[in-house]
Amino acid sequence: MSNEDAKRDKLEIEDTYLCGSAFTRVSLKDSTFRDAHLMNTLFEDIDATGLRFENANLSDARLHDVNLSKAHVEYANLTGLEITDANMTGTRITNVNMTGFHLSNVNLTDASISNGNYAGLTIDGILVTDLLKKWADG
Repeated sequence: MSNEDAKRDKLEIEDTYLCGSAFTRVSLKDSTFRDAHLMNTLFEDIDATGLRFENANLSDARLHDVNLSKAHVEYANLTGLEITDANMTGTRITNVNMTGFHLSNVNLTDASISNGNYAGLTIDGILVTDLLKKWADG
């Protein structure tokens, strides 16, 4: 459906159950979903540029083949988050608790860590604090 062909109907739906509904070639631009239940909903082939979630429960959500470039995640509980086969070039992670965090098979070329608490942090089984001490001792 082209923008020119789209009807400009505006719906206001309240206290309605649309469970099992299908929406195809529908524009929901500038729409608001408030106090909505979207459990087990599938969004497929969607342009969600500028989409915002506020106070949303996305536990058990699955994001597959998504473009999150320039996305912002703030005040999020990412406990148990799994990121696989991702390009995180230029990603910035700031003021984050990464206790128990695990990296495996990663390319850390030109990566930097600063102002961190390295207690118990290992690289290939070697304590980073021991490496830093050895470096400082020359």
